[in-house]
Amino acid sequence: MAGMTDYRDANKKEKGPSSIGDCVENSWLPPDDRWYKVNTYAAISSDEMKMGLGIIIRDNKGAVMASSAQYLNAGYSPQVAEAMAIFRGLQFAVDTGLVPCMIESDAQVVINLLISGVPPLSDVGLIIQDNYSFYEKSFSCSFAFAPRKANMATHCLAKYGLSSSVDGYWMEECPPSVVLVVLGDCSLLL
Repeated sequence: MAGMTDYRDANKKEKGPSSIGDCVENSWLPPDDRWYKVNTYAAISSDEMKMGLGIIIRDNKGAVMASSAQYLNAGYSPQVAEAMAIFRGLQFAVDTGLVPCMIESDAQVVINLLISGVPPLSDVGLIIQDNYSFYEKSFSCSFAFAPRKANMATHCLAKYGLSSSVDGYWMEECPPSVVLVVLGDCSLLL
């Protein structure tokens, strides 16, 4: 009987994606031609009352056009922090001329609020209203939810920002600690 148990244990499959569709669904996908994709993320250290924001802008081939790791000495709720990351992402896209753009975040509640067009009467609602006011005057923009696995580069950038006390901005590159994640995102595009 012990031999049969060993056989079953040795032949167990690791749980992973059940199809190529599962891999693609959880991977970064490029925007349409002539559009840029802006991924954002907020990392929070509530015990230290600080935040790190990660922003990465890529073209339709997956090439990094701009990236940023920002530090904020503030303690906000996760929804407010994510809304701030999205707003900073919009500002960064406009400042670098990388528009029109699609904004992606794994903050589904905030993305749904942005898509609904009706900001709530709350602190996150004020930031969402700022987002509307900013992009409605400037350029075409859309919002979409992305699972965390499709947003890992910005997660790394936000952690980088959280560990720094200075904002970092890069054009056509990102910090070395993020390069492998970006390359992994683009491997499905080949």
